[in-house]
Amino acid sequence: MNSIALFFIVFLFFILSIPAIIFLIAYLAAKSRKKKQKILLEEIGTPEYHAFVRYNMGNTQNEFFKLKAFQGSGIIYVEDRKIVFRDTLNQHPHIFNLDDSSIKWEDVNLVNGLLKWFSVSDDTTKYFFNIDSGMFIFNINSSKPTTKSVFERLIQYQIEYIK
Repeated sequence: MNSIALFFIVFLFFILSIPAIIFLIAYLAAKSRKKKQKILLEEIGTPEYHAFVRYNMGNTQNEFFKLKAFQGSGIIYVEDRKIVFRDTLNQHPHIFNLDDSSIKWEDVNLVNGLLKWFSVSDDTTKYFFNIDSGMFIFNINSSKPTTKSVFERLIQYQIEYIK
């Protein structure tokens, strides 16, 4: 075999292996995230309502130059007239009182990968959330909540608690 043919075969193998490596990394990240989510759910017990979300804090939502559309993932849940957020790394937890927090539909954010978002804010903090649905190819469960359904459910809790 001449050296050009050998080079071409090695080059072709390298090019074709890139998508496989990307999918392997995505698959392993999804498995790791699921494990962290399971641990979070075990720690908090059985709240009234919960959803696994991706989040951005404050001005990070609209930054143009960033590696990914979200800062991290976590769980948002309702408990005792409060919306509680805990991220999987336990670095940015926050509790929003339903009585004096604002829940707002933010819609699609072009900077963040055309994902739909809603925000929850109080006097000190604003978080942006979208549903952690995982990659489509690994997660085809249509019964999972959508970003819009989680938003609507939180609005419903807020209306019920304010009455």
